[in-house]
Amino acid sequence: MQPRVSIIIPTYNRRIILEKALRALFHQTIDPQEYEVILIDDGSADGTYEMVQSLNPPYHLQYRRTERRGPAAARNLGIELARAELIIFIDSDIVVNDRFVAAHLAAHTADNLIGHGPVIHTDNLDNPTSAHFKVTDISRAFFATGNASIKKKHLVEAGLFDESFVEYGWEDLELGIRLRRLGLRAVKVPEARGYHYKKRLTAADVPMWCQRERERGHTAVAFYRKVPTMRVRLMTMLFPLTFWLDALLTLGRWPHRPATRRFLERLDQSGHHLALRFFVRLITFHCYVQGMREMLRDTAAGRSPERS
Repeated sequence: MQPRVSIIIPTYNRRIILEKALRALFHQTIDPQEYEVILIDDGSADGTYEMVQSLNPPYHLQYRRTERRGPAAARNLGIELARAELIIFIDSDIVVNDRFVAAHLAAHTADNLIGHGPVIHTDNLDNPTSAHFKVTDISRAFFATGNASIKKKHLVEAGLFDESFVEYGWEDLELGIRLRRLGLRAVKVPEARGYHYKKRLTAADVPMWCQRERERGHTAVAFYRKVPTMRVRLMTMLFPLTFWLDALLTLGRWPHRPATRRFLERLDQSGHHLALRFFVRLITFHCYVQGMREMLRDTAAGRSPERS
């Protein structure tokens, strides 16, 4: 049976939450023969393949493995494999409700639409769908692949995702600019809820978050070089004032000092999570700006920034 919807999920080393995401798609309100799931594994080394093999999904599940080509290339492969006219993108750490697929299908009442479902952040791994929508969950993105649906032909017409975005960040927003130029219109799909799991922040996680923000700084500059508009400058904060503010907030290079790491560990151990998040936000902002500096410096010198 030809599916009506192809759900594309790129993943990398997210086995535990990915299993919950795939199992949530077992229990949709429409016939499972009406949708397929395309899982693109970008080189996971955490037992993702074995977990997928242990499932017995009611829907058709396509699994393909690539080797660290990045989310843009993974999604493009998913688009190539998709058999349905309508494509839904979700991330591999998002668990959906049972009306998810049906709501996205119902939202496409015209040919030129992009459906956006809410992404609700949670740190509850045992029951992610118990979280409530918060002000901080509001997104104004025209096209964001955490929870979005679109006709396959529009993606092809726009030129698909730019695979030069190998590191984390901005590849979906860049494609969104090209989709907007085609005259597409974004509509909300409130019943298609996605619950985005992020583990509770600890001091031990800071290096991982810093690396991710540093990569996002690299791709922010690449984004602006490709689309040098004021809209992209505002989105990426690529202004001299941003670099000045970062220098002011990090006087004495305190984010890099061993004493700072010990301070964060004490906050974590004593349960001061609000204070921990505040200081980590300052540190990750600095890492993002540092990534932009690296990209600006290295591209001016004719080389690519190092990828960890």
